[in-house]
Amino acid sequence: MKKYFSIFTLLVILSVISCQTRVVSQQKPMQKNSLELYQKYTFQTNDGKLTKMEVLKQDDTQIYGKTKNGEDIVIAKADVREARKLDVFSSIVVGLAAVAAVIFVPI
Repeated sequence: MKKYFSIFTLLVILSVISCQTRVVSQQKPMQKNSLELYQKYTFQTNDGKLTKMEVLKQDDTQIYGKTKNGEDIVIAKADVREARKLDVFSSIVVGLAAVAAVIFVPI
């Protein structure tokens, strides 16, 4: 029983960690409405640096935000390689749908 509990705990932790939705990427360039204000995103810039911040404001060329530590950050939109948004609810729904499909669909 202890073995199953540890496996279940590991699966839950991995699923929560992987609950990020890719909003901006090389195939999906940044649009005016790509980012929502006051939402937390993880940005990867062209030099490979990862920045986690809450988007406070954006204009035509820059994104303004604040990190968890309270530090103000400004990122140029042209430097953003990828932006990911934490989306736990959608990931849980997809996971539950997959488990339901395995249980209820006869083989």
